[in-house]
Amino acid sequence: MEDLETLKAQREILQAQLADIDNTIRVHQVAEKVQVIAAIRLKMAAYNITLDELRGEPTKPRHAAAKGKGTVPVRYRNPETGDTWSGRGRRPKWITASADVDRFRVGS
Repeated sequence: MEDLETLKAQREILQAQLADIDNTIRVHQVAEKVQVIAAIRLKMAAYNITLDELRGEPTKPRHAAAKGKGTVPVRYRNPETGDTWSGRGRRPKWITASADVDRFRVGS
């Protein structure tokens, strides 16, 4: 049977070899990772893929057509002057001066 000192020496040699192997594995992993990233970048460029698309975020069109602002229907009309108000924004004086706003409502 081998003595204790010989076994300890063999263990140290094996641990050093294991450290070398681990280091070699790490170096190869880093090199492989660099190659994979380069390949991914090439594919992304070839297919015009953005990082937002990879993250699953919705894409925004680069040149979206502007929405046309339609006219808002008239909801209130002053029968005396013909002035109108859509119901949006600040109330006109002829509405605020009246106690009954519904009498100006169009279609009622």
